[in-house]
Amino acid sequence: MLKKPIWISHRGYAKKTVENTRAAFCAAVDHGFSCLETDLRLTRDGRIALVHDPDLRRLAGDRRRVQDLTAAELASIRLRSPDKTRPGPNASVSSNKQIDDANSVMFFDDFATEFSECRWVLDIKPEAGEKTILALARWAKAKNLVDKIIHNAKMLTWDAGHQALAGKHFPGLQFYPRQLECWRAGLAALSGVPALGGIQSGKTYALPPSVSGLPLFRSSIVRHFHNRGASVVAFLPPCGVTAGRAAAVGFDEILTNHEILPEVAPGVGTI
Repeated sequence: MLKKPIWISHRGYAKKTVENTRAAFCAAVDHGFSCLETDLRLTRDGRIALVHDPDLRRLAGDRRRVQDLTAAELASIRLRSPDKTRPGPNASVSSNKQIDDANSVMFFDDFATEFSECRWVLDIKPEAGEKTILALARWAKAKNLVDKIIHNAKMLTWDAGHQALAGKHFPGLQFYPRQLECWRAGLAALSGVPALGGIQSGKTYALPPSVSGLPLFRSSIVRHFHNRGASVVAFLPPCGVTAGRAAAVGFDEILTNHEILPEVAPGVGTI
């Protein structure tokens, strides 16, 4: 019998909210997610903001870089969904605070407090990544939450040096393999020669639905990783049906912008 996968909400559930906002993460929890993925960037004055892009052009039409803004300046920017929708008079938000939740950048200290019962996937963006990691380490040490991050989170870094730095400050923290490692492992498994993929026991490799039109969400692919003591996360299946296929063939984690399928319950335990 297949173990039920852990469903990870990508930047929060943003179908009717703006990604990486308090409203998006609350919506994800309401939809049954117990693991939340988010992106970490550092402001000019050293506060960690949850923003995917280097700037807010896509979400607010603002070209200034996150790292060049203070936390107060960043918090003052009103966000919108990329389709330019905003909470209207018939939207579910009904108070000024709820509107702020739906349209404001969230910061990691607030996120860690408000969603402390969830597991986290933390994507350390490469621009100023070293400073972001050091700021996270200082904050965690000051709040006595180093162990919380080690046991509550997995981290993705885009630079080997950043991973080494994070590992130094958070010993025992789990990291996702970076993109090149995942591509190598996935292509080797697809080709039927997983021994050439450098697949390492204990790591969780991200696989997209397909490569060059060839599907990767297959039980034979998953077995190649499991046979080597590794696990796999389905990387952004484009629809619920594809996510369900990933669950059915034995993926360990599913990172998605969609809902958890009603017939597939969330996994329980560590990520």
